[in-house]
Order: sequence, then C-alpha cells, then structure tokens
Amino acid sequence: MPRAAAGGGGSGFAFLPPGQNGGDPGGPGDPGGPGDPGTPARKDAKVTGRVTHALDGAGIAQVKVTAGGVSTTTADDGSYTLEGITNGASVLLGYEKSGFAPQSRATAALAAAEASTVINIPMLPVAFSDTFNPGAARDLAVPGSTAMVRLPANALRRADGSTPTGQVTGRLTPIAPATNVNLMPGNYLAATSGEPAAMESFGALDASFVDADGAPLQLAQGVSATVRIAPSSRSAALPPTVPLFFYNTATGLWVEEGSASLQGAAPNQYYEGTVTHFTTWNADQIYNTVRVNGCVQNAAGQRVAGAVVASEGKSYSGVGSAVTDAEGNFSVPAKRSSAAFVVASKNAELSNAVNVDLGEQDQSIEGCLTLTSAAVSIKLTWGETPRDLDAHTLGANLGEHIYYVSQGSLATAPFVNLDVDDTSSFGPEYTTFAKLARNRTYRFFVHRYSGDFGSGQTGSPARVELNNRGAQAVYAPPAGETSSTRYWHVFDLRTDDSCNATIVPIQKFLTEEPPPVNTDANAQYCN
Repeated sequence: MPRAAAGGGGSGFAFLPPGQNGGDPGGPGDPGGPGDPGTPARKDAKVTGRVTHALDGAGIAQVKVTAGGVSTTTADDGSYTLEGITNGASVLLGYEKSGFAPQSRATAALAAAEASTVINIPMLPVAFSDTFNPGAARDLAVPGSTAMVRLPANALRRADGSTPTGQVTGRLTPIAPATNVNLMPGNYLAATSGEPAAMESFGALDASFVDADGAPLQLAQGVSATVRIAPSSRSAALPPTVPLFFYNTATGLWVEEGSASLQGAAPNQYYEGTVTHFTTWNADQIYNTVRVNGCVQNAAGQRVAGAVVASEGKSYSGVGSAVTDAEGNFSVPAKRSSAAFVVASKNAELSNAVNVDLGEQDQSIEGCLTLTSAAVSIKLTWGETPRDLDAHTLGANLGEHIYYVSQGSLATAPFVNLDVDDTSSFGPEYTTFAKLARNRTYRFFVHRYSGDFGSGQTGSPARVELNNRGAQAVYAPPAGETSSTRYWHVFDLRTDDSCNATIVPIQKFLTEEPPPVNTDANAQYCN
C-alpha cells in the first residue's frame, strides 16, 4: 500500500506537508521525477477550483491564489486556474484576500507530468475588527461568540521592534471545524520530530494586528496575551485541557506551543491559554490512527492510479488522505475507535462514499470505491442543532425518492444513492449520482426531521455542497424559514440530450416537500 498522511478534506486533493511522498508517481527519487538530481524540475502541473464565502456559498472574486512562484486571482464567480506549478510530491497553495482569514492547502496529486487536480476552498470573512490605542490594555471580544484576545498595554511591535504608528486594528475570526472541516487552513497535520502526526480540532481562532500604516504587528519580546477559543467539535465530549497549535504558513504544518483549559459553562464555554505571537491558533490533540484500506476503480471496473482518497471524521473533527498506487490501492488514515466516511476523486470524477466504524485495528473496505461517469455528488452538513436533517433527491423516474428510507442504488435505476446518512448532528449526508438520465429534472431538498426548531436550518447553519463535473456550488439557507417550514428546496438539476447537467437554484423554504417534476417511468440514461 502507498504511504499516506492525514490531512484536510475537500474536493480532488490530498494533503501532505512539503517533502512528504504520498505514494503518487513521479515523487522525489523517481527517474525523471522532480527530485531527480540534474533533471530540471517540471513546471506543468495545474490546479483548478473555486473559492467560496464560507457563510453563504457565494463565489469570492479577486482572491490571490499562489503556489511556489506562480499566482493568479479568482474570477467574479470565485473560479480559478493556476498553471505552471512546479510538479512535486507535495505542493502548498495559499489563498488571500483583504477582509478574509487566510487559507491554505497542500496537495499530493501534482507529482506526475502534466498532473492536474481540483481544489475548492471556503474562506471565512473577518468576524470582528477593533481599532484602539495600543498604549492601553484591550480586550477584543467577538460578538455572539466566546472567542476573545486579551492584550496588555504596550504589547505590540512592528517587525523591526519599533512601536506601532498611530491607532492599531485587530482582526479576529473564530473557526468552527465541526460544521465544516475545510474551514481550517492546512491539513490537520502536526509537526513532530518524525513524520507529521494526525490531529483533531476543538476550535480555532485567527488573530492579526496592523498599525495605522498597515504594518503587521506582533507581540513584543517577552510579552504574552490571553486567547479564548470557542469550542467546536463533532466529539461527544470536550477534553478539559488540550494543546495549543499555531499554523506555520511556510510548511503547511501545525506547531504545538502551550496549552488551553476548558472554562465557562455550556453553552458559553471556551478554551483559554496564553500565546507569545499572533497567527491562527488551534485547540487540538494528536490522535492514534488506524488505516482504512481499499481500492479505486472507474465505471468500467478498471483500477485507477493517482486518485485522491479522503477520510472525514463523523465523530471527530479531522480528516486524512492518500493517493492510490499504480494498482489503484490506497491506505488512508483515520482516528482509532471512531466513525468516519471515505470518498475518492480524480480531477472532476467523484466516487461513492463509504461509512466506516473503526476499532483498534486497520480495516478494509469491501469492494472498490467507484468513480462515476456522472461526476455529481451532494454533501449536506449542519451544526449541533437541529439534531437531524435529511437529504432528499427526487429521481429521473416518477416515484423515485432517494432518502433514508429508500437509499437508492448506483448499479441500477435510479443510479443515485444516499451513501452516508447521519442522525446525530453535524452530518455529513452524502449523495452520489452514478448516471444521469436524458432530458429530466432531478430535485434536491433538505428536511428538518427533528422536531426541535431552535435556530432552525438557518442558524445551525446548514450547508449544501454540490460538485458537478468538477464545478462546485455551495448553498446556505435562504431567508424566510419558520418553525413550520421544515423543507428547504435547494436546487433542481436539469439534463439535456447528452445528460449535461444545468443547476437551477430554487432556494425556498416550504411547509410541504416539493412535488415531483417527471411524470413517467421511462427515463433513458447516458453511459
């Protein structure tokens, strides 16, 4: 089996720190590879994707995307193409725009000649800004959150050690990995004295400061500040004490420094610790891993090399990934004694997802993950409440309704399957399309199964991520939800004669489930 590393989730990418070989072809030391002495490094790798606003799913324009010495900016819809990347067993990408917390990912899918992959990124807007006199002590508290930074007087300095010019502006952004693991920069990998270690998060906080000239500021030598991190975890219980890690943007790894203790009373708890510099701080712990072993094939049953396989925790906030070897085999890490799911991708092609309940030993998946020709998948996630949301798809034939009672099939009609179902907060629920029918309308909606309304799907917040042949769209609940509107009609998917899919956003809350569109059971499918 190929070597693998734990790391961040998302579409079409694997996660390894620079210098770590994920088992994909063309890595350092391979004949003619980028690490071969005397051989010029190839620069023909390509990444495409879309950057979206983490809160509402809208595309973000003018995000700077960088990898090594090349860069580009996103288009009006958030899409981007970054070409001329130096091929390597691990490539670190950065995403930056004023007003947003920075993001980054590492991918192990760009080692081979002319390699390409898809990386879709959510970015969080800065949650709170405060301008103040740096000569006085200051508490910066994020409204509606327990996240906070407590600064002593005269604590900040410019890079050259001088005092700030004029007023200082602090920017804070809490990160809640339980609702979306992809919000976290990096790949859930901690730097150690040996191989990077897999870690799970219990919440994070991005903090940065600038003076009136826009110069970045850090804490003065010998000065510390107090940080409070709002907890966010898919785990059943929060540990009383966790290590603190900061994100190293140069390596793509998290570095342990200090610890934080759980304080306050639910629902107003927080992890509190002291720090000596500002960056993204994460309340994490390293966990013991087991391996999920399996294989990836295409729709014709042929094994697929170079596919990215990702695991995502259902009972913990963390992810792992690996790249399939020449025979299409993989070995992906996941947390020991946990619940997770595993899914594969290669460029625009996506596989079905498989639930795994893990114990103390490695586990093998029965049968191969299969990349589908339709290349359409839908992922539903939400918060701790409501406890149970359900994904529903109305299929190409009259009477086809894919949901937890009738989960469908990928091998026969409806060629749609609810791969992953969840009934205990957060999700995810994962729906895969193996084939599409000609000139039909598929309907996707979310049902609030739980009787508890609370803040509803809107305040949860719920999130629907649609991947359509490599193009990503993200949907947040629209306005108008009430306790009686338990159905969120998200979108329709319409096909043409060639089964090309057009997405029609609906974005309405309803008191009853939306009616079917297709009026017969004679759907004709594309292979």
